[in-house]
Amino acid sequence: MAEFEIQASERDPGGGVPVRVVNVKGQLDAHTFLTLQKELETTLHAEDPRLVLDCEGLDYISSAGLGVLKKMVREFRGKGGDIRLARVSQKIDNVMKLLGFSKVLKVYSGLEDAVSSYKTGKPS
Repeated sequence: MAEFEIQASERDPGGGVPVRVVNVKGQLDAHTFLTLQKELETTLHAEDPRLVLDCEGLDYISSAGLGVLKKMVREFRGKGGDIRLARVSQKIDNVMKLLGFSKVLKVYSGLEDAVSSYKTGKPS
């Protein structure tokens, strides 16, 4: 089993409100989703929670991983924020589309595109 790693940083999209970028590597599944959930919850407590999940190193996502993303997106949007995904592999993107997650989560091909999507003020 691949090790699961999270690395967080902040970026300024050019609007005064920073965007938290969380880079995930490995497998997001029933054994690791709580680690991601705890990381996302730290951002959720910000006044204007904006997050980009950089999935370039994500090898696999299970239903538990998708479930935590769906739950956290709902919570972020409830506080006026959002979670956006960047650099999702074709395999994971296909699964998300098949399950209808592409209608819930905004996915960007590049990390800078995802961060810049917050530039215009409130998340859309």
